[in-house]
Amino acid sequence: MKRELEQAINQKNFDSIVLYRLPHKTDKHILIGNSEKIYNGINVHHCMDNGFVFEPFDNLKSHGLFIDCSYTTTYDELEKNDKAVISKHFIVNNEDTPSTEDDFASYRQNFEKMHQAIVDGKLDKVILSRIQSGPAINKEQIVDLFELLAQKYNHAFVYAVSSPDAGTWIGAGPELLLRKKRNRLSTVSLAGTIPNNAKSTWSPKEIDEQDLVTAYIENTLIQHHADNIEYSEPTTVNAGQVKHLCTTFNFELKQTNGNLIGLLYELHPTPAICGMPKEKAYQLILDTEKHKRKFYSGFLGPVTDGNFEFYVNIRCLQVHTSKSVLYIGGGLTKGSEAESEWQETQLKAQTLLSVLKNI
Repeated sequence: MKRELEQAINQKNFDSIVLYRLPHKTDKHILIGNSEKIYNGINVHHCMDNGFVFEPFDNLKSHGLFIDCSYTTTYDELEKNDKAVISKHFIVNNEDTPSTEDDFASYRQNFEKMHQAIVDGKLDKVILSRIQSGPAINKEQIVDLFELLAQKYNHAFVYAVSSPDAGTWIGAGPELLLRKKRNRLSTVSLAGTIPNNAKSTWSPKEIDEQDLVTAYIENTLIQHHADNIEYSEPTTVNAGQVKHLCTTFNFELKQTNGNLIGLLYELHPTPAICGMPKEKAYQLILDTEKHKRKFYSGFLGPVTDGNFEFYVNIRCLQVHTSKSVLYIGGGLTKGSEAESEWQETQLKAQTLLSVLKNI
């Protein structure tokens, strides 16, 4: 183990650990540091620092975290014994598994409430999420799960975050929220879900769903006076057991200070994990879902010297003492049906469950 990291761990001058791997990259990273509770969103100073951002879905009622970088190195440089030492510092949530796990009957009830609001013309789209229990994960298995997810899902942002104020979360999600690399910024419109097999083809329902998100992002960028906007035609993105439609936006934002944070929170929560119109969909989610989303459908990612990559936290779980708790959801539109939406969430759950059975 690198001497500086060994010293930091031995001195216990940190409270949080982050393992992550960026999409389509081979290098995995470890970051250790101390967490700061963030209320009402991050600010421009966090974006200029070095560390890791972990934001919830609802930052008005839940706090986020900024984990500063006491030390970081390439994860692959660590030896097996080093990983065993790190594993001891993961924090497992002692609270029991939440009691709001949905069976199909309760899911259908929530679906009908949300779908009726769409039929009545109150909104165009809303995301209904649910939680599902998975097998228990002990501290030593967290590293193994992270490595397996990174190996299986090259397209995804794969991570494990452990902090006293969050517990341990693990995930593999494909959706970029906002990337800043020097003067260029990027985001994506990711929506529409079908099974990832040769027989599945895009229907008007998925195409319309993705068009709604694309139009929202384009209008948001124009409102924030983004320059040199370039965007791709919709392409298919494979995401484990499912695939999505994706449009990539590249642009510039000249007045970075202030505008950048405003744009970030105009995009978050995206229509892909909230709905449209965003305010009405957001309120309907809070009024309908019995569970708290916590960090599910929030965003997270590394910050390095003014550059950052933030991803939407989907396909994720929280580690509890007796079980893992998976968070999964899907977008409802006028053409949605309860049974097919339920099946979609079961497919999405397999992103993690298919790997959990191998640890």
